[in-house]
Amino acid sequence: MDNSNITKCKLFFSLDKELEFINKMNREGWKLVYIKCGCFYTFEKTEPDEYFTVLHATAKEKVLELSSFAAQCGYQPIPHTMDGFGDLLYLTGKKAEVSPEFVCEAPEKTDSAKRIYQRFRILSIRRRMTFPGVSVVFVVFGVLFMMFTAVYVAMCIYVLVLTARARRNMKQLQKESAIYE
Repeated sequence: MDNSNITKCKLFFSLDKELEFINKMNREGWKLVYIKCGCFYTFEKTEPDEYFTVLHATAKEKVLELSSFAAQCGYQPIPHTMDGFGDLLYLTGKKAEVSPEFVCEAPEKTDSAKRIYQRFRILSIRRRMTFPGVSVVFVVFGVLFMMFTAVYVAMCIYVLVLTARARRNMKQLQKESAIYE
């Protein structure tokens, strides 16, 4: 089995679509091993359709407890750096060893569903609020990039002009020194 890793940059505003993407990669033979900043997904090469990933949400105080319970059920928690949430657990396990439906007591499942629903609401509100903001940010960064590029080009031209002047002055001094010799 090849032990190579790949990292994909994806930004999701829907946890359903995110899980769909992760499990599609699982079916293609890539196991999720790390999520950085909520958009950089690192995968490790495995056998196709060997792993399955689920998402579970719990109170921050119960994350360690739930992680150990998930480990007993054959799941491995996937580390991620989505600070601010802290209550989302990405769990992956071999399909042959785990149930696609993470087994918890009914109140915990209901709590998880509520938390995930809240996350959807927050993400959809942020999406509505930030898409214009994202466009503005891209425009601002684009304008700044063009300004810095223009300044860099201007500085390069200025250095070339100074070099040409210095060369002319040197030739002029060489001519004058030849006259005096």
